[in-house]
Amino acid sequence: MKRLLAFPIFISALLLTTGCTTASTDNAKNSERPDESLINTYWKLVALDDKQIITQENSREAHFVLHQEASRLAGATGCNSLMGSYLVKDERIEFNQMGTTRMACPQPQMETEQSFLAALEQAAQWRVDGDTLVLSDDQDEPLAHFQAVHLY
Repeated sequence: MKRLLAFPIFISALLLTTGCTTASTDNAKNSERPDESLINTYWKLVALDDKQIITQENSREAHFVLHQEASRLAGATGCNSLMGSYLVKDERIEFNQMGTTRMACPQPQMETEQSFLAALEQAAQWRVDGDTLVLSDDQDEPLAHFQAVHLY
């Protein structure tokens, strides 16, 4: 009788531990952050050529949004407003008709603006990993790193 009862208890325990293992594996998969969308996401500039970008007090942060309608780019350089267009095909990206307003800003912001615009001009490839966007040149050398910001 004990042997007859031991077998169903063993099977139940085995199924219970297998279920727990599967649930924890599923939870681990769900805890990984999905990649943000390249389009219609607010991308805050966090690094240029591996140099961290720190937004100056009382100034706009450098960022851009690639709007889906009319492939329009809008944002700020950290000093001036930024506008233009873009073309995305697979992992390739190209920025066109770039323009900014022409306000004068303190030197550190002007340097960030110039480097940011140069990075957009040289960008040829993009990659999103979770909430991070990396723009790279044709040789896959990183030019700029961005972080997705959720506005609401």
